[in-house]
Amino acid sequence: MGGNSPPESRDLGSKDASGSHSTVNLRLGLAWPRRSQTLWEHENAVAMHRVFQMDLYRLRLMAARAYVKALEPSLAPITSTLQEPLKMNVVVQGIGPTFKLTLHIQNTSAGRPSINLLVSFLYDQSLYAMKRAFFKAPMLVPGLNYPIETFVECLSDKGISDVIKVFVLREGQSMPLLTAHINMPVSEGLAAA
Repeated sequence: MGGNSPPESRDLGSKDASGSHSTVNLRLGLAWPRRSQTLWEHENAVAMHRVFQMDLYRLRLMAARAYVKALEPSLAPITSTLQEPLKMNVVVQGIGPTFKLTLHIQNTSAGRPSINLLVSFLYDQSLYAMKRAFFKAPMLVPGLNYPIETFVECLSDKGISDVIKVFVLREGQSMPLLTAHINMPVSEGLAAA
């Protein structure tokens, strides 16, 4: 008969007009209060805190799993091999139809330079054209940041964009040491023309 007892016709899994209480009620086994919200929160503070903590743990677990997935070999812009420790980030500049891509490649080893490295781009040739889609990287001295610039021209006027993949390879090997996926912006230069 108290204010915390559920009404006979209400399903705990259903949503009310705001749609916000059903998840909490389902996990806690509590009904939506008939008394004031403050009193209900005061009486159920421990249970609400437990639900919050479980959601926070789940969020942290999902973030950790996404981080581990990004660190899988050849998918993150950081190498996982000790023989060739490299790091890369890419900056896209421009509004289109021509974009400037600047690759910042860094050798993170303690004292061994990286030589015989190649940089290759994989992209949809119906959407983009590149002047230099394959070239040899300079010798990378440890600790220095090497900016390498190239230009991409968007060929489409439909307001669409795609991903351009960048591969850093050792000369004579087919497995990339490093891969980066560049989400290209929509070219606004062609849309305005």
